Amino acid sequence: MKKLQRITLGLALAATLTCGATASAKSGDNTRKQRRTLTGTVLRVDLRARTLEVREQATGRVVNVVVPGDTLLRTSIGSQPVVTIERVSPGMTLRDVVVE
Repeated sequence: MKKLQRITLGLALAATLTCGATASAKSGDNTRKQRRTLTGTVLRVDLRARTLEVREQATGRVVNVVVPGDTLLRTSIGSQPVVTIERVSPGMTLRDVVVE
């Protein structure tokens, strides 16, 4: 009796894992935008378009970041750990900026 229960439990577990794996593979489609964070140095600030041009530290790639209104940006400056886009200047290092 115990052996039958273990076999049944094992088959149920295998079926659950199989269904979960196929569901996660299907949800991995590129239909939604992926969000990631970056850390880097500000190269250029455009206040009218509310964009920043940032050189990413990890890859050295230049990324354009659109900053929505009233968004606070984290910096590496001790006296100004969080600033708005109006206070950002070229040469500042930004941390954990979310980009899509």
